[in-house]
Amino acid sequence: MLYCINDERLNVSLEVPKMSQHFKAAIFDMDGLLFDTESIARWAWKKALENHGYGMSDNFFNDLYKEFIGRDLSWREKFLKRRYGASFPFESVKAERIKIGDDREMQEGLPIKPGALELLNQLSAFGVILGLATGTSLIRTTRRLMNAGIYQNFATIVTSENVAQGKPAPDIFLEVSRRIDVAPQECVVFEDSFVGVEAASSARMCTIMVPDLEQPSAQIRSLAYKVLDSLEQASELLEELFGVKIK
Repeated sequence: MLYCINDERLNVSLEVPKMSQHFKAAIFDMDGLLFDTESIARWAWKKALENHGYGMSDNFFNDLYKEFIGRDLSWREKFLKRRYGASFPFESVKAERIKIGDDREMQEGLPIKPGALELLNQLSAFGVILGLATGTSLIRTTRRLMNAGIYQNFATIVTSENVAQGKPAPDIFLEVSRRIDVAPQECVVFEDSFVGVEAASSARMCTIMVPDLEQPSAQIRSLAYKVLDSLEQASELLEELFGVKIK
């Protein structure tokens, strides 16, 4: 039998699909999973904060940025205002971070993660329904997907703009499930962030984690069906998860 998760700490109790009951859909995160975005995003946030008078050491900033990974902008705003006070100029910092980050992204290009293109094309070719669930805005998400030539792979794109709560709440994954008309327990999620794994688990979906900046704790590992080193390894799971035989 194919066991996904059954973790009492999250109060999640899942139906356990049998091997003959293959999954019907795959839902992907974007930043840090499909694209190597985090190095540019981290640089842009630090630069924007410094330009607004919030300079800090690299070590201090790296600890702060770890709190950002996988979170949407509304959460980041609340986090920064708790840390620096209600007068923190979030909108101004955010606007500068987006501008300088996007300028660098357009100049240098945005690398697609190893194995991502092959995996998306394999799943699409075999009729697996694909969805995208990201905290990035729809405009920026669409630009990245189109520039990479993978926009057409996705049946739907859901961003944090479309849901009440971002990750680790399950809302964004449940909205993808609703749009593609596939039950949550018939979906596999590919995620890189801790909060993304927690969100997918809460949505009662089988989760494959591909860590980006941080290695998962034992608790996070317990919520994932598999933890892979890269998406290149995912091809080995396609028959097991989707009934797809790769020659």
